[in-house]
Parts: sequence; structure tokens; C-alpha cells
Amino acid sequence: MGDSGGSSNRPSRGSGSFTVHPAEELEVYFNEVAHGRPVGFVASSKWKPHTDIFETDDALVVYMDIAGMQSEAFTVEFVDGVLTIAGERTAPRHVGKPHYHAMEVQVGPFERRFRLPVPVDPESIRASYEHGFLEVRLTKLPARLSGPQSVRVQ
Repeated sequence: MGDSGGSSNRPSRGSGSFTVHPAEELEVYFNEVAHGRPVGFVASSKWKPHTDIFETDDALVVYMDIAGMQSEAFTVEFVDGVLTIAGERTAPRHVGKPHYHAMEVQVGPFERRFRLPVPVDPESIRASYEHGFLEVRLTKLPARLSGPQSVRVQ
């Protein structure tokens, strides 16, 4: 009863699209809520710069919109399939005491953690910062030639 007749609505493997699952970010979010700290505002313990993740023929690229930093202020690590980008953006110094009419520029510590959607070579990681954008590039590894393996139970 109620069966639509379709056996599977899953996308095909060869669709060329992928989804990044920031599972670790959900964990960070819930930890912040559980400890009573505000989330998603200037006062939050860590904020999350906007980030694009895309593939080229031979690389996976993470492109973060993060103006007002120095290249040495970033930490970029790739461990066990998880890319972590962190740092701290300080508030600009103003002459006198400013009276804000809007305050939308996030400052303070930030961190993004992504489980990468394709196999990459950890040794190939390169990061550059230019014109307010951080680019992290990793070389993709070729798909395993053998495919899925099964074994006969004896």
C-alpha cells in the first residue's frame, strides 16, 4: 500500500555532482549551543567564513571569502580526510571611539572543517591568500581501478 512503484530515487554515480557534508560543523554548532554560548553572531565563539568547494579535472579547490587577513594568520590542516581552516580576524583600529550604525563584519576566531568528497593526495596541499580570498588546492587521486571488492565467506 502506498508504494509508488519506483525502486530507487538515488542519483546515478556518474552524475558529476557531489555534496560536501560538513558533519563536524554540526557537532561544533551543537557544542556551542550546549554550552550556552550564542551561535552565528559576532559574539559567537567561532564564526564561519563563506566558502566554495569545487573540482577541476585534476584538483579539489576550497575557496574562502575572508578579507582583512595576513597569510600567516591562517592555519590549514588536512588530517584523516578532514580539511580544517582556522584563524582569527581582528577588528580594525579606529581613531576615536566609533558610533556604529551597522555591525555586520564578523571578527574573532573562525574555523571551518570539511570532510572532502573525493580522494586527494595529502602531500599535494597548497594554500595561497590573495585579494581577500584564501585558496586551498589538493590534487585528486585517480579512482581505484579495482572497484568494490567482495569476498566469499568460507
